[in-house]
Amino acid sequence: MNKTTLVDFLKERFEEVKTLATTTPQEAFYFKPTETVWSAAENVQHLIQSVQPLNRLLGRPKSYFAEKWGYATHSSRTYEGVVDNYHAALTKSISATGTFVPLTPNPDLRLLLDEFTQTNDALVNHLTDWTEEELNKYVIPHPLMGPLTVGEMMLFTAYHTRHHLEIMEKRASLVARL
Repeated sequence: MNKTTLVDFLKERFEEVKTLATTTPQEAFYFKPTETVWSAAENVQHLIQSVQPLNRLLGRPKSYFAEKWGYATHSSRTYEGVVDNYHAALTKSISATGTFVPLTPNPDLRLLLDEFTQTNDALVNHLTDWTEEELNKYVIPHPLMGPLTVGEMMLFTAYHTRHHLEIMEKRASLVARL
């Protein structure tokens, strides 16, 4: 996937989440079916927390990536390849840990979405400083999948956003059935 298509793909996924959030009644968006099941709002908070470390990394010089993790030892996979790799990794661990467990989301939906938008806009803005060659040259370690090229990490981010959107849709629809 070329860089322009990748950026558009990410933006589309982020817009889908914002659309769901703004068209879902707030009580449904913040509804938790059980204490251990995330609400739609907590899923948004998790997505914010997942992108924030990427923003910190992508703001660093590219030499940091080479010094810390070296260069890619494989060609960047397609979107489908990244998704398959993620599903395979999920068979070993399916729950978020550490900094990826959602904090209590802001009860003001507008402020929560502002943070979501700012975080994802920053990610897209960082990509303007990367060439397609660099996206495929440098790696970032993924907590479940190991080293991914920066381009693969962006494809994962798009999929991860869509994956959580589907969860949010299910959570919101539960309220409609109650």
